[in-house]
Amino acid sequence: MRHGVGSMFFWLAAAASPDAPTQAGQAAPTGSEIRYAARPALPRAAKACSPRVPVCVHFAPRDAPAAPAALAAFERTWPVLTGALALPRPELDPMTLAHDVFLVDGENETLLEARDVRSNVDRGRGFTLLDRRMRAGCNLDAAAATAVARASLLGVAPATEEPTARAQARYFAQLAVPCAVAYDADAFATFQSQPERPFADAGADARFADGAAAFWSRVDWAYGRTPGAIPRATWALHPTTTPVGARRWMNEPDTFDVLRLSFKNALSTGSTVNDLWLDFGVARAFLGAADDGLHQPELRTLGEAGRVPVAWDIPWPNEPRRLAPRVPVAPTGAAYLVVRRAGAKPGARLRAEIEWEEHALFRWAFVKLDERGRELGRVVIPTQERATEAQMTLVDLDAVDRVMLVGVNVGDPAYAFDPDDGPLEPHGWLVTIAEER
Repeated sequence: MRHGVGSMFFWLAAAASPDAPTQAGQAAPTGSEIRYAARPALPRAAKACSPRVPVCVHFAPRDAPAAPAALAAFERTWPVLTGALALPRPELDPMTLAHDVFLVDGENETLLEARDVRSNVDRGRGFTLLDRRMRAGCNLDAAAATAVARASLLGVAPATEEPTARAQARYFAQLAVPCAVAYDADAFATFQSQPERPFADAGADARFADGAAAFWSRVDWAYGRTPGAIPRATWALHPTTTPVGARRWMNEPDTFDVLRLSFKNALSTGSTVNDLWLDFGVARAFLGAADDGLHQPELRTLGEAGRVPVAWDIPWPNEPRRLAPRVPVAPTGAAYLVVRRAGAKPGARLRAEIEWEEHALFRWAFVKLDERGRELGRVVIPTQERATEAQMTLVDLDAVDRVMLVGVNVGDPAYAFDPDDGPLEPHGWLVTIAEER
């Protein structure tokens, strides 16, 4: 009996010994700390359970008026996520046979309560804390959808690195509740305002991590066959096995191992996941008000919140210019430089010579833009695997209004990118830009 009372022991055993050491002979866990949470104690608690979906809302007497709206939000979003978007149903509490939601003061969170020690791969069960002050509407529905997505992820891939888990859950909420994009404008603005940071940053606050849903939105829009297909596939393709008494998750393989293998030769012959990082670096320059209809038109509603800052915006370089970063760039982070073509002679060519620090590999691309900011085409600058410099001359610029040079730090060539390895070291670059006569 999978969710009956007879299975209670198998769940509680996982939560009863979170601090036991890893057994001798087992590989050292590589992921984040396993944090079990205890359910909140509500005074004179009551509960309301849905007849339509396996969800129960627990509340104190003062919050009785808010409980129906919270339950209705889960009734609307649960079928969309576990039906149309095909997410696995979250693991249910063996006593209540439901996913339990508690109305409390504070942030919305879905927390790990226990692990299923019978399974040969990691499986977890959680409960949700929901801010009792939320009222019916889009924001409440988005919070419910995020909770269901996060609970689903705990059930099939609980070792997933925290920044990825949070960003993916928020992306699924945006798919299930499209108006959530507007409510996340502040999160997107926070994320876009710091393009030099890793998009999966283990040290990021909640707002930045929610804004990183932009990565999964872009990758899914450009390369997924159905909505949610790529993040959902990462869950299925990185099952992990963590010793029951371990303090940290055994997060190998992880999300980025899946992307690394899945995108090998996927974008072009000989392409790697580094080309995906560069593609996203270019695409995020077209979010919100900068949208040109070719990259992520669904996020056009972000407006100015979607704009990415440009490190340098310079006129046509009749004399060579040397440009350094205002902020160094961490792995998967990006830097942007814009060169205006006004004042250039017909047939003028643009030369870029780029250097960067050791223990990093940068990928660069020229992006040609018209007067409306629409991409006319891009040219990726060839870069050797362990190089610290690259150069290229860009031609055929007569129809171009401006050129954007995008650089992405794809990480140390000696180590595959993994957010669990943080803190991740940023690196500097130096660009010499000039008209080639």
